[in-house]
Amino acid sequence: VKNIALIYAKQGKTDKALEAVKEARLANPDDLNLILTAAEIYIKLGEKEKFKELISQAIEKDPNNAILYFNLGVVNNDLGDSESARGFYEKAIELDPSYETAYFNLTSLILSGESAIVDEMNSLGTSRADNARYDTLKLNREALYLECVPLLNKLIDLNKNVEAIQ
Repeated sequence: VKNIALIYAKQGKTDKALEAVKEARLANPDDLNLILTAAEIYIKLGEKEKFKELISQAIEKDPNNAILYFNLGVVNNDLGDSESARGFYEKAIELDPSYETAYFNLTSLILSGESAIVDEMNSLGTSRADNARYDTLKLNREALYLECVPLLNKLIDLNKNVEAIQ
């Protein structure tokens, strides 16, 4: 039944694949591959909450799998929960310090805060209060960049990553 579910999933027959996975999980509720197959199907269907639930179950079975934490980071970020996403990216890096994509996503997540800062900077006038606020925002923006430096340095150390250098 597990193989049938995988075949249906590969063929894009998601309804049949989910049905087969549910049946297979009744017989093997702790099978990590079945959990991941179901998660993959749900993410293809755009059901991110169900995906999160299944990946969390997979982490219970395989708590040292950096890829699972990374995937939770991605889906939490997609759902607007950047604080949780950051924690999952950091956990993925902790488990696998050479996980380049986790470094990139974490850096991107940190820098995503820049646009709100820039928008506010651009909306300010020229009063004394506005100038003081601008200076504060400028420091906040620079702090974001400085926070990313160690992450980008790690990427450079890993493989002379051109994107990180740029």
